[in-house]
Amino acid sequence: MTPFQCDECHFQNIMGRNPSVLEPKDSEILEYIRRATLDAFWDRSNSTVNSNRRAAHKLESFGESLGLPSMAPPMGPFPLRDDAGMRIAIGILNRSLDPGSHEEYVQWATFRKTRSVITNVSQAGVGGLTDSIASYERNRLWISNVPTHQFWFTRFMSGIHKRVGEVRKQDEPISIDVLHSVHRILDYEWKKANTPAQRKRAAEMGVWFICGFCSGLRGEEMVLIERAGTLNSLSHLDDPSDPHFRLVVSGVTKGNQLQGAKFAIPIVGVTEGTNLQPGLWMRRLKSVLEETGAKHSRLFTRRLNPPKLYEFENDFMTVLEKVQATTRFIGSEVDVRDAYGILCTLRRGVTSHARNMGVGDALLKIFNRWRTEMNSNGIATLDMIDTYSKLSTLVPTLLKFSRPQ
Repeated sequence: MTPFQCDECHFQNIMGRNPSVLEPKDSEILEYIRRATLDAFWDRSNSTVNSNRRAAHKLESFGESLGLPSMAPPMGPFPLRDDAGMRIAIGILNRSLDPGSHEEYVQWATFRKTRSVITNVSQAGVGGLTDSIASYERNRLWISNVPTHQFWFTRFMSGIHKRVGEVRKQDEPISIDVLHSVHRILDYEWKKANTPAQRKRAAEMGVWFICGFCSGLRGEEMVLIERAGTLNSLSHLDDPSDPHFRLVVSGVTKGNQLQGAKFAIPIVGVTEGTNLQPGLWMRRLKSVLEETGAKHSRLFTRRLNPPKLYEFENDFMTVLEKVQATTRFIGSEVDVRDAYGILCTLRRGVTSHARNMGVGDALLKIFNRWRTEMNSNGIATLDMIDTYSKLSTLVPTLLKFSRPQ
């Protein structure tokens, strides 16, 4: 149920010659070709193939009984060129053998990107794209001649996915007990710090953990927190009716694809359920920033400007390792730097904790901004209710997320 050519035919299509038994590289290419062919076969199950085979055989038998020519169209020969995309399939198979970060080999989600690379390069070249059909404003459909869009190649990609499977590794969520231990450790380090730099590191990690947990921000969004807007919002902590502040995120994120777009997450000064103190850590960070007199547009700073997420990863993991060394909340058998991640550990932790605290799914979806942001093309995907609701007017509703913690 997929176009088929023998190994040597594919070799000739790619290399323009016959393989040589004296050339080791030719043998290796033939091995890749055989593997790619078998992967293309994997795209359809045995039962599907057999049912099609039986139906085709019955159809041919009927035709023969009436003296009709074969019902099937000619199956070959194919032209002497690599129309199927076997050359690209060999490259993808080679990429799939690279060592992985958490498994022996890289995962499907990693090596499948090779196809996108070839597609983009091919479409930018001569003859990659031809006529445009059904074109209206931004909605365009192109006729593509790139090998990665050919029928055989789609069979191959689906087949290799079924063969290798996919192991998804998610960051370990942080528990509320771990978070309280983080607070105690960083509070001690803040009080014993002798230099502004030491106080800054302690306060930054305090804000990163406590405020990051209460806000549910992704790791890449934390480094985009705007300094001026966030620190100015601390004045709301003195509001006797509803003390809170806001983390103002400015920049392109997973959900905000427009440069310069902003959104703000309101957080209570002290949570009611477990007495977390995000307001305390924000005030501490503000005091040390004013003490150092540094002028930056971002709340979190390191050597690079703008800061990069990896610059904070070692400090993040070091704090968790201290929790592991001084408490029983992270087992001694756990490899902290492998299990936890600065990207989603806090976000996954607060999602679980919020449900434990009785936060409803509707509010959880609103707060995590799931399916209510902009897609990669910059097209708004908000529900109509969310479209006509300004974030600044939803502060009382959004504060219900962090308050019960």
